[in-house]
This record gives sequence, C-alpha cells and structure tokens, in this order.
Amino acid sequence: MPAKRISIGQVMMVVALAAVDLALIRVTPWGVVIYPTVWVLLGCIDFVIVWKLILRRSLRAFHYTCLIVFVIAFIIMANFLATERLHPLGLLVQWYQQLAGEDPNSISRGFFWLGEFWMASFLSLTLGCVLGLAAAWLERRRNWDIAAFFRGALVGFGIFTLLALIDEAEFGGAQLSSVRLIGRMSVLGACLILGGLMGLSRLKSSRSAQEGDDASVDGRTRPPSFGPAGCEPERRIG
Repeated sequence: MPAKRISIGQVMMVVALAAVDLALIRVTPWGVVIYPTVWVLLGCIDFVIVWKLILRRSLRAFHYTCLIVFVIAFIIMANFLATERLHPLGLLVQWYQQLAGEDPNSISRGFFWLGEFWMASFLSLTLGCVLGLAAAWLERRRNWDIAAFFRGALVGFGIFTLLALIDEAEFGGAQLSSVRLIGRMSVLGACLILGGLMGLSRLKSSRSAQEGDDASVDGRTRPPSFGPAGCEPERRIG
C-alpha cells in the first residue's frame, strides 16, 4: 500500500493548530499548566483533529482503545491521587531515600505531588497503548468489531462527562467522599458498557474498505468469479 504524501496545506493546518494550542496554554494559569491534565486533554483532541480531519485517515481499534483507556485511566488515577488513595511514586521515593540515607520527609510535598500526577499520566498512556495493541490483534485475528464498541463507548463517556458536570454544579467543589467516588466509577462503567453495546449495533465498521486495504498490503488478489459448476459463465451475444 503506497504511503500518502503530506501536502503543504496539511502542514500549514498542523502549524495553525499548534499556534492555537500555544495561545491557550499562554492564557492558562501556570498552576494548571504544570499538571498533565490540560496536556492530556489537548493532546487527545489534537490527535483526533490531525489524524481524522487534517490527514483524513480512519481511526481503527488501536486508536479508539488507546485514547479512551488513556483518558479514563488518567481520570481515575487523578481522582485517587486527589483523595490521597494512590501514590504511584511512593515505593520508588522510599527506595531512593533508603539508599541515599535521607530523611523520609526531606522531599518537597509540592514536587512529589506534581511527580505523582505525571507518573499517573505515563502509566495511563502505557496501559492505553498495551490494550490498544491487544484490541488491534483481536480485531484482526478474531474479526471482532472492537472499533465500533469503542465508538459507542466514546458516546457513553460523553454522557458520563455531562452527568459529572451536573454533579459538580449540584454539590460544588467539595472533596469526593468514598461513596461519591464509588458511585462515579459505577456510573462511568455503566455508561461505557451501554455505549459500547449501542456502538456494536449502530456504529459498525465498514469492512469493505478495511479488507481491501489488507488485501493490497498482503499482495492477495481475488480469483475471477465462476459459475456454480466451476466454469466460466456463458457469454451472451447480442
């Protein structure tokens, strides 16, 4: 399959998108920029815009799985970090302090807090890539329409985001209790599963284009069509 060339217009659109991102980062407070949340959201949105709208390429099972798992895993880890239920750098920092013979409380809390959030984003991205590769393998080997499932799951995630905004407006910025956190995670899981099932029934992938691409890559060609007895059908003259 020949590689598609990138035109100058597409490069200019990418540069314009980067300029818009830099303008948004410039007006964002520094206390928000240093945390990975804004970078995670901007990165996912920019990837979809560049890949789908600018390069005009189709999103496959790997892309949907990686993006959704990455964002959802980061949101879950960020909530656990905010409530101090998760410390991804805790064991690493304790191991380093034991080797260096330092006081366990010698590291700045702000630096440690910031590092934990960036570590959570790295772990979420790693999990998304691994599950994305597994989803692509299953779709190729088992012929499962995983892309359609995650298209619906993306719709379910949008519904969950709307419900979360309503919850924030109702209860304000109070710290999440254990009951509210478990409730949110349960609603998130239900929205993703129901949205995925809706995607399987309503948002199915177009197999013809994908199978044509795979056939061109593998170098396979379809044999000519013959009649039921294995002979070429009769040609009518006139």
